Amino acid sequence: MRSRAGAPALFLDFDNTITVGDVLDRVIERFSASDAWRDWEAEWQAGRMSTHECLRRQVGDLRASPEELRGFMLGVDIDPAFRHIVAWAAAKGSEVRILSDNFSPLIVAILEHQGLSAVPVFANELVMAGGRLEAHFPFRDPECLRCAHCKAQHVRSAAARPRIYVGDGLSDLCPSLVADVVFAKDSLAAELGRRGVPFQSYGTLEELLRYLEEHHGGRL
Repeated sequence: MRSRAGAPALFLDFDNTITVGDVLDRVIERFSASDAWRDWEAEWQAGRMSTHECLRRQVGDLRASPEELRGFMLGVDIDPAFRHIVAWAAAKGSEVRILSDNFSPLIVAILEHQGLSAVPVFANELVMAGGRLEAHFPFRDPECLRCAHCKAQHVRSAAARPRIYVGDGLSDLCPSLVADVVFAKDSLAAELGRRGVPFQSYGTLEELLRYLEEHHGGRL
């Protein structure tokens, strides 16, 4: 870790990091009006479509009301350790922020259901326009085709304290490259390994909690 003092700033991806499984994938599979989302996903994976454009098209093909989406979120489970991490951070003067390529209304619905609505969320936005869902991208960097949400800007903003990033996918690569400590799994771990970037491998958030207790002030 680079030499910085104070309680760490914790930045966590949401889908398949805090949640059990990928929430947005489940929403797209459940509520898409057609199978076109599969073609767009393939174009994105091949690098022929930006994340922003892929998500814009996939959201535009959804047929669900805000109420239906909120109800669907009630079936989403989260990693049990996340609740303990939030409590640890509050007691130790740390900060927890969720950075996601998912959409704020979905994330907020899950957090409210779990009693964790105080955790700050930085994500893409959904609006209803003419009876259809539209995706908006308030944190997009137009110069970057990889990310619909420039997560790295949030990590850079906490340069005065140790910055820990936790993620699982390629949308987590850019913030991982500017964090001081990275917890990675799945495709993020594979890409960081390919680049020779140090990271802590993890399977569940219990490993992050143990790291915080051992390196940043002990247990509650």
